[in-house]
Amino acid sequence: MSSRLEGETAVVTGAGSGIGRVTALRFLDEGANVVAGVFAPAEADSLEATDRLAVVQADVSQESGARSLIETALQRFGRVDVLANVAGIVESANAIETTEDSWHRQLDVNLKGVWLCSKFAVEQMLKQGGGSIVNVASINAIRGNHRLVAYSASKGGVAAVTRAMALDHAPDNIRVNCVCPATIDQTGQVDQSFRQADDPETLRRYLLDKHPMGRLGKPEEVAAAILFFASDEASFITGTELPIDGGRSIR
Repeated sequence: MSSRLEGETAVVTGAGSGIGRVTALRFLDEGANVVAGVFAPAEADSLEATDRLAVVQADVSQESGARSLIETALQRFGRVDVLANVAGIVESANAIETTEDSWHRQLDVNLKGVWLCSKFAVEQMLKQGGGSIVNVASINAIRGNHRLVAYSASKGGVAAVTRAMALDHAPDNIRVNCVCPATIDQTGQVDQSFRQADDPETLRRYLLDKHPMGRLGKPEEVAAAILFFASDEASFITGTELPIDGGRSIR
């Protein structure tokens, strides 16, 4: 077992399932103390708290929820070295179909949540002399997609916020990067798409055809990239958007 985050403390949002859950567990394996932010009570029940894992039910779209994650990290472990902003939701619709409520929900969780959690994490990282923030954007931040107007807006915002924060805090030894996954299997968003599809098999073939590698991604592959950015192996990298997309962004 490697120990790239030995003795560090990481906060991971969206840790109740999919990419967030795999990332939180990978960080634990790499020696970190972890605060796992989850949204639903059932998600909290699915993670067993230990002396190195604190599970916090929090809505990152609200200041109180974002603050509670950072405060828990300080109370339990005394510092915040890594923030992985993974929490996100998607609601499929074009501009006409998108309701104002849906627009606000996606922007609040996907973009406002990144800002709020980063705001409180950076305050602590400044006191410590540095840290790393890794945001999960999307391939939709780089290229267009059908019927994802609000989601694309939110993830494009995540990429822009990443670049702005990277510039603001490079002198403070705080690195800010983002990953841009394409379609990742075994995640709540993709599972929901298949459940709602009239013909799930046709949808799967459509998605596979969009990825030159001919398969969907795995949560572990995204978690590996998040870990890289979080670790000292990426010590001279900031403001970067990394596609994890099986070649989709070059097609």
